Amino acid sequence: MAGISHVLGMAKDALLTHQLSIQVASHNIANVDTPGYTRQSMQLEAHNATPINAGLLGGGVKGTSIMRNYDQFMVQRLASQESNLGSLEAQQEAMRLVETVFNEAPGLAINDLMNQFWSSWQDLADNPEISATRQSVIQSSQLIIDQLHSMNTELIQTKFDIGLSLDTAIGDVNSIISQIADLNVQIAGAESTANQANDLRDKRETLIHDLSKLLDVSFFEDKNGAFSVLMADGHSLVASDQAGEVDWENNELIWVNKDKGGGETRTPIGGGSELGGKIGGWLEVRSNLAEGDPDNFLGRLDAFANSLIREINQQHSQGVGLTLFGNAMTGAEQAKDVARLTTTVDAITDTTTIPADSITINDRKVGEILGGPDQNGLAMTKADNAVTAINAAETGIEARVTTLVAGGAVSAMAAAPANDGETLSLDINGITVTYTIDNDGAGLTDDSTAADLAANLVAAINSAITTHNGLATTTNPVTMAAEVGTGANGGALNSIIFKNINAGDESNIVISNLDSSVLGLETSMGLTAGTYSADATHNTGEITLFSTSSFTLNAGVNDSILAQLGLTSASVSTFDTQSGDGNITFGPENNNQGPLLSGYEYFDQLDTTGSFDIWIYNNDGSLAMSQPVTVSLSRAYSLEDVKNIIQKTLDTATSSSGWLMASTYENRLRLTPDANHQFAFANDTSNFLQVAGLNTFFSGSKAADIGLNNKITENLNNLAAATVGPQGQIFRGDNTNSLTITDTQHDENITFTDGTQNTLDGFYNILVGKVANTTRTISHSYDSSVLVNTQFKEMRDSVSGVSLDEEMANLIKYQQAYTAAARLITMSDEMLDTLLNAV
Repeated sequence: MAGISHVLGMAKDALLTHQLSIQVASHNIANVDTPGYTRQSMQLEAHNATPINAGLLGGGVKGTSIMRNYDQFMVQRLASQESNLGSLEAQQEAMRLVETVFNEAPGLAINDLMNQFWSSWQDLADNPEISATRQSVIQSSQLIIDQLHSMNTELIQTKFDIGLSLDTAIGDVNSIISQIADLNVQIAGAESTANQANDLRDKRETLIHDLSKLLDVSFFEDKNGAFSVLMADGHSLVASDQAGEVDWENNELIWVNKDKGGGETRTPIGGGSELGGKIGGWLEVRSNLAEGDPDNFLGRLDAFANSLIREINQQHSQGVGLTLFGNAMTGAEQAKDVARLTTTVDAITDTTTIPADSITINDRKVGEILGGPDQNGLAMTKADNAVTAINAAETGIEARVTTLVAGGAVSAMAAAPANDGETLSLDINGITVTYTIDNDGAGLTDDSTAADLAANLVAAINSAITTHNGLATTTNPVTMAAEVGTGANGGALNSIIFKNINAGDESNIVISNLDSSVLGLETSMGLTAGTYSADATHNTGEITLFSTSSFTLNAGVNDSILAQLGLTSASVSTFDTQSGDGNITFGPENNNQGPLLSGYEYFDQLDTTGSFDIWIYNNDGSLAMSQPVTVSLSRAYSLEDVKNIIQKTLDTATSSSGWLMASTYENRLRLTPDANHQFAFANDTSNFLQVAGLNTFFSGSKAADIGLNNKITENLNNLAAATVGPQGQIFRGDNTNSLTITDTQHDENITFTDGTQNTLDGFYNILVGKVANTTRTISHSYDSSVLVNTQFKEMRDSVSGVSLDEEMANLIKYQQAYTAAARLITMSDEMLDTLLNAV
């Protein structure tokens, strides 16, 4: 109703409203430096008008709510940018530490030390008889060893320090998401339909930004005002009042889901910069420092050390020092006990391709395994492709197929007595097999049927192999067998199949000298002469995995992929698996084969088609034999095989004189001369001397364990600067081996564990360049990200930040409005006094 009371009511509302506005402005001014504070403002609205005769009379002002000046889109953009900035900041901090490890400052850097190393070998070549030059080689080598040890230690320490930072960050994440869930509850309880708990929302948003610096997250508000927070891959961290949990292990972030019964499910969700925030950045750098990954910084440093050890040892092991070996020599390398797992690839699904990354072994992803048609019932192509893919993945296990060769179906003899008494002959890996055709019409095994001829030929072949292997003069047993083809075992019906009997033995099968007593009759055997290697058409359709330690193979959430490779409990019962879960674990405890050659660290360098020479001398230095004892590694499979081959070869050459005896000690090969003889090595085309650590220069296989062979440090005369001449002669001034080792510096065809070829120096410089480029790229990205982050903050603050100038202006405005409202009250009071005095 119009009147003095109406004016008085409007004045009162205006007075209270502008008083609230002053309080809101005061709150803004007080929090001008409060982190995460969002500027608030009083929302004003006119009261409903009152109808009078003259029209609608205004009802004054009222304050409807106190609102935050908030740009949700910009806040989310800023959170995303802070996640990126946090990741780059963490990477930059960690990479600065890594970069110092690879610092090539003059003095003790690897490049300088390598130059000193090569120079010392050249000096030795110039003066092979002088002890000082030999000592110089040892000293320069020790400097490289010490530097590699130091670099490895510093990288491991950096990884450890990053792990400590991750532990702290994971704790912070879990604390933050718990606080956000609690604030969701507080906000829901404090807010009504029209009013917001502004300060609680500011606190929650500050926690969101703190979380974004640690992880890349997205968030949205539900109808109740609660924030739901999700990780980049969609896993929930906060849902209303429920807080999730994260952890980390094996360089991966783990999402932990706990049920009401106290059980938990742990799901790996990534281990690199894709996670965002400092956690993603730290995990990205830490993955480059993890052991067992040939592609990261530590793996490449190990590859450099591995190739340095291998290349020098391969040449040094074939040389000779100033003195011969007159005492027992034990290999520096150990053939470890090996777990062997052999499975048959499923021939029904042989054409099915297994996509890349479907299988991981020891956390290393295996590439695509192409399918292919079977060969007479065996999935040979797929088996060969599986072995290639597993080995290329550098999983820490060795995969092999087993050689198999099948001829065509044999041709039966004509009706008896055709060709009766004629002979068929062939050589199989040097063993001569002669078979006399039985086609006289008597008995049950006439060769007038293909089945009988095939069976008789197979029996003759196996008998010849057995006889050969049983001879006292046989140094290298032929571990092979023949069988009749059935159409489903790799050979056509009634064909002759040859296959190696040791699982995973890829030794060649050689068929030669096909002949017969009647011209052309040899074609009835269905065989083709040639040297056959294990490949996509010459294998048993099996894959054999060798490992010196337990390994885990993951192939999805069920056994469908495992079944394709025959890796299910229904196929093989010697590994640990839970049927249907897509995983297997296998190790020496399941099928320990003892010390196989595959147990050597450098097994992949071994060429069992090669050989090495042992020269035997009398104690006065004269030759005990005019020729070397040539030891062939043909078909050697285990350390025991090698020992027996060497001993039989020595016994045959020396008429079992006992001049030199082969034995094993703690899974190492040992050669022991008698009191009257000495020995030396030469012409190793098998690389066995290097693999077994016999007469080698370095020991170890990576940056952490590289060292010098004790035989050399204990006696400088064992440093092999010379080589044995073709007639067994040795000269003290011979420098041929040291010159060859020096030339290794310029060898551009050295193969490294990642498959690349380069010089040793070139490979290491590429590694240094990669570290430097990575650091520089991260630094540039970080600087750019800082600028973007600053711009985003300025854009946010233009809406949400407190401006003292603006707030002071508002104070003056609200104060004047408050004064005016107070004046209205005074005026209304005077009007009432006038009326009362007039009565």
